[in-house]
Amino acid sequence: MITVRREKWIDCIDQIMPLCQMVHELVEKDIYGLPLDFDATLYQQSEDFDEFHCLVMRENGRPIGFHWMVMYQLARFKGKKQAGTDAIFVHPEHRHHSMKLIEFSEKYAKDHGCTTWAIATLDP
Repeated sequence: MITVRREKWIDCIDQIMPLCQMVHELVEKDIYGLPLDFDATLYQQSEDFDEFHCLVMRENGRPIGFHWMVMYQLARFKGKKQAGTDAIFVHPEHRHHSMKLIEFSEKYAKDHGCTTWAIATLDP
């Protein structure tokens, strides 16, 4: 069974770390030229302020994808809130489930008051 839900970053990072390392090796390392080096304190603080949202997709309890979303007020559009994607990834063997993560994320952002969602791809 495939599930998607918000999870606390600190509670799931060890489980999703293989996915984080995979996306870094596949794309991010070459594009950014930086090592993977998480600031756990900053992730926790942003989560506490309800700005950072860690969405995890699981198959029978095992992580197969994740979406790290940030939400913020738009100064140029008073009263409007935007969601932005920090990172989104689905294991290549499970890409046929990608739309479940996208659809959940879109509904999640709307349910949290976002009127827009900014996302970019890392295609080399």
